[in-house]
Amino acid sequence: GLRDKIEQIWQRLWQESKFEHIQDVPVAANIPYPHLKHNQAIVKSVVAVARIYEEVHGTKYHLDHLIAGALLADVSKLVELEPTADGYRQTEIGKRLPHAAYAAHVALEMGVPLDVVHCIMTHSPSSGKAPNTKECHLLHWLDQADITGFGYDIWKREVIHHQ
Repeated sequence: GLRDKIEQIWQRLWQESKFEHIQDVPVAANIPYPHLKHNQAIVKSVVAVARIYEEVHGTKYHLDHLIAGALLADVSKLVELEPTADGYRQTEIGKRLPHAAYAAHVALEMGVPLDVVHCIMTHSPSSGKAPNTKECHLLHWLDQADITGFGYDIWKREVIHHQ
């Protein structure tokens, strides 16, 4: 049933989207890299790392929830962004709601388990809520790491020296 719900969520948000082709959806308004490639990398990464951690550390992950969270983490981008003549911009949903909030709402409405919805909501540092399951932690870190994998530096750190 979870697989069907994931498909229904993607279909619903695609119907609400202003994009003509799924390949045109960017990672962000200021990152024109294709969202689909990012999403594919995240799904493959969370599965691979979860398997490595189980083999090496004995850590067991709920793979169905982890994969579902990875597949749904950024589905809100279909309605948070829209194409313009010279690029992309945020829609009103993108401007007014935290990233992924709309997808989390739709997922809850469709009966997706709360653990998966928590992964949707906490995968991004912009959500304002920290992950509190090992599945969500893994998704959060790998999502951020993947962005550097295709050439964008979103990690910012300031070193402050106190005198």
